[in-house]
Amino acid sequence: MKTVVFTDLDGTLLNFQDYSYQTVEPLVHQLRQGKIPVVFCSSKTKAEQQHYRKALHNADPFIVENGSAIFVPEGYFSFSVADKLSAQHQVVLESDFEVIVLGEKFSTVRAGIEQARQEIDVQLWGYADLSLAEIQEIIQLDKEFAQRAATRDFSETLLTGDKSGEGFRQFQDVLSSRGLSCVSGGKFHTVMGQGSDKGKAVQVLTELFKQEFGEVHTIGLGDSANDLPLLRAVDVGYLVQKPDKTWLATDDERIQKVTGVGPQGWVNVAQSLIAV
Repeated sequence: MKTVVFTDLDGTLLNFQDYSYQTVEPLVHQLRQGKIPVVFCSSKTKAEQQHYRKALHNADPFIVENGSAIFVPEGYFSFSVADKLSAQHQVVLESDFEVIVLGEKFSTVRAGIEQARQEIDVQLWGYADLSLAEIQEIIQLDKEFAQRAATRDFSETLLTGDKSGEGFRQFQDVLSSRGLSCVSGGKFHTVMGQGSDKGKAVQVLTELFKQEFGEVHTIGLGDSANDLPLLRAVDVGYLVQKPDKTWLATDDERIQKVTGVGPQGWVNVAQSLIAV
């Protein structure tokens, strides 16, 4: 049976503080040697994920911006993704990828945010509202990292502003009325189309793996609330520990809690897969 790993990035595959991948690199290599696909499924953009795919020599499909789109390298499967899915989903060609679009365009998301800000009068600002220098100061990364994070196609991340009061809840209600959702990640909230869903994207891609390999066994790893749809969509889902060594609270008994903060928890799960 083919095993496929779906993984969040921030706080899971990558260190929560500095986004380092050194802890997981040897295990990612071993999974690649064992022909076990590692599918990135993150709020990160295509530009950001391409950076880590290159660094970790990953050539598998990847899911961007909280399930807004699935990028499948051209020729990865023995069939055309468009031929299989064009009746149900929008599939476009982009560079060397077949892209399955599930979410809304960035312009639509931004228009919804602007409308909600005007109606509720809240001070919430995303990448498109800030300079690169301001973004760098907030995310504490260099200019290149900031530029990749700001290169968005389907969603916007709210980097500043109070997200704890009644105004924010009203802001979310207005977004919902415009077909948008606002979900919490490890550090920030992300606004996207309601069709964007990590779990839905995992299910769509899992079906393609099944058509290629027959029966598959899916593993999921995450750490935050926006990972729950991913963890519920796989055969076995794992929550890694947060920096304070606690786990996200969930009443889903199917989701297992693995010991190890972020990448160390990821390594513990990966080692069990390699040992099988």
